[in-house]
Amino acid sequence: MSDAESIAGSPPPDDPQGAWTRLWRSGVLHSCATAIDGNYDGPVRAFWQSHFARLPDGGVVVDVGTGNGALALLAMDTAHAGRKRLEVHGVDLADISPAAAGAADASAFEGITFHPRTSLTALPFADGGIDLLVSQFAFEYAPREAAIVEALRVLGRRGAAAMVLHSSDSLVARVSAERLPWFGHLLHGSPMLASADAVVDVLAHARTQAERSALATDPRAEATRAAFNDAAGDLLERAAEPGAGEVLGRFMPALSQAVRSASADPLRARQALEALRQWLRDEEERLMQLHDALLGAPELEALADRFRSAGHAVACGSLEQRPGAKLGWTLEIASRG
Repeated sequence: MSDAESIAGSPPPDDPQGAWTRLWRSGVLHSCATAIDGNYDGPVRAFWQSHFARLPDGGVVVDVGTGNGALALLAMDTAHAGRKRLEVHGVDLADISPAAAGAADASAFEGITFHPRTSLTALPFADGGIDLLVSQFAFEYAPREAAIVEALRVLGRRGAAAMVLHSSDSLVARVSAERLPWFGHLLHGSPMLASADAVVDVLAHARTQAERSALATDPRAEATRAAFNDAAGDLLERAAEPGAGEVLGRFMPALSQAVRSASADPLRARQALEALRQWLRDEEERLMQLHDALLGAPELEALADRFRSAGHAVACGSLEQRPGAKLGWTLEIASRG
């Protein structure tokens, strides 16, 4: 399968979380996969291990917005290192299947129960039934009050919670704000995709060597080629602009690969271009959701106060992946037991 064809998967037609389902089915372990190889490391890993290590033997951990189970895997790793058993669950509104997606070796997910297409506001756990609720870049996406009420229900008196939340002053927020306009530009502003469609149409009718040679004297084919090259040139001239590098670094090779395949297999080329469009739409959708989920300091404090009003001790902080690179807020909610 080509790079272009692998960009999009096929979630169920009734899946409202299609953009996220396709991301997890692509096999990435977490949403920071382009910046962090493998599972979380450094200060992020240390933050989570400190919480998992404090759990009692047999403790119940629920990772909401689990994606492909990065935090669930860290919980299991920490349990094995401490020679104790944890009951680990991963919940996500998307139609996830981490082992099938190949996010990690299938054996790594043994002992983890995943709950796909399950809302954070309707968790399948008893009142006070969990010891630790965890979330990295997920809780803030849910309807706020309903998510808080549900979290308080499953925490009861004995449960604690730990969250890493999107911050409006984080590196993630800055990079996402730079990248977001590029997806819209490639979908709606640049003629690049339309010109690629036109080139594929021309090449689809040039299957033999003689037909391909004849394109050199075909005015329509020459105009199509020139339009394609002009569109590509315009994008490459802007490649140094903020946010462009990573987007164009994936878009342009996939586009070129699709076009190159047109003479041999026009249908596959058209499918690859549609997959590329789907990737652009999905990235735009996910980044718009991220923008809406960003929390400033006042919003973080309001969230903390909501848990305090229910009797929990709460600590707020920041988490850096490396010095000067703020990943987001931390919210640590102690048990009432």
